[in-house]
Amino acid sequence: MEKEELKKKLKEGLYKSVSLPLKAMPLWMEAIGVGVFISHILENNPRFRQRLIEVDDKVFLFEAKDVGKKFYIVIKDRDIKVHPHSARTPDVTMSGNVSVLMDVLLGKEDPDTVFFSRKLEITGDTATAIHFKNLLAALG
Repeated sequence: MEKEELKKKLKEGLYKSVSLPLKAMPLWMEAIGVGVFISHILENNPRFRQRLIEVDDKVFLFEAKDVGKKFYIVIKDRDIKVHPHSARTPDVTMSGNVSVLMDVLLGKEDPDTVFFSRKLEITGDTATAIHFKNLLAALG
């Protein structure tokens, strides 16, 4: 088995193993986990944090269709807060499977590629979506 094929199979197995617990996890616990995940991204990418000013005061909704979960990311003053609910209508909504959303947020998957392959659905304010997509693409 080739190295890339093995990596792909391991990755698929990892995402499948977390899908069941994610389906049963309460929203508040989910928000904490996503918050830790986002904090890790910010700590390891200071340039990304600086560029958050481009999408300041925006709300993003991420929907993980395969596990029936969603969370909101609010960007304010170069910081990201994760919430299980939001009174504000999201500026941008990104929907896809957990594996796709995680790969996009980690910069391991190009947002354009998964969008045009229909693995990721993006709706809402186009200018904000493009700014955020460019920020995510710069993570890779």
